[in-house]
Amino acid sequence: MRPQVHPKTLALCLLLVVMTVAAQSAQPKLERGFKYIFNGKDLTDWEGDPKYWSVEDGALTGVTDGTLKRNSFIIWRGGTVSNFEMRVQVKITKDGNSGLQYRSAPLPDVGPDVLTGYQCDVVQNRNDYNGMLYEERGRRILAHAGEKVVVDTAGQPWVVGATGSIKNFTPDEWHEYRVLVVGNHHQHWIDGVMTADLVDHDEKGRRLEGLVGVQVHVGPPMKVQFKNWRIKTLPDAKLIKPEQTPIPPTAPKVVPQGGAPRKTS
Repeated sequence: MRPQVHPKTLALCLLLVVMTVAAQSAQPKLERGFKYIFNGKDLTDWEGDPKYWSVEDGALTGVTDGTLKRNSFIIWRGGTVSNFEMRVQVKITKDGNSGLQYRSAPLPDVGPDVLTGYQCDVVQNRNDYNGMLYEERGRRILAHAGEKVVVDTAGQPWVVGATGSIKNFTPDEWHEYRVLVVGNHHQHWIDGVMTADLVDHDEKGRRLEGLVGVQVHVGPPMKVQFKNWRIKTLPDAKLIKPEQTPIPPTAPKVVPQGGAPRKTS
């Protein structure tokens, strides 16, 4: 005789199947060649101060209460990146300040959770900073959002054209960030809008490989979250040579951090 299944047990099993299928269908489709570097469950392969970093609602989450004295980073220890494409969804509170670090290196003499290197900024209340290319603890602002830049062999960045910029960046909503780096060519996007395009000819200052991480920033209390974080490794590529990116004689210098904003028409 075939054993009978209690109706409540059968209903529970069916509910679990439906919930599992729904959860799987809610997962974003992973683009070809990409891999997730954050599993959405815990901080496996990530290293940072648990005072500031945790997993909340399936997102890597950084929180500060406004008393932070030095930017604190969480670092992906699953490998390093050279040529790559990175995509991640980001949500940040009003007036929040963070950044996606890449091709970076640790600074143990400064602190246990400190990085130096390239950064795609996440700045909720500054359109000219959000999505810009900044070098943490290095050359600092290399390209504001909206600028196409060439860094010459002496390390001076010059504005040679324009990209887009995000005019309305709503806090507490998810936004898609994308970083594409091939050789010495860097490009950033937010929600499909290119915010920075830079070629780096500074052999002494640039970095061609390094770590990935994110930061919580000194300043007011904030919360930043990251999910669906994936990276695609790209093949080796030849560096763009200085003669391939001539700098027009009328090109202005990128305004350094703390300088007066450059006038635009």
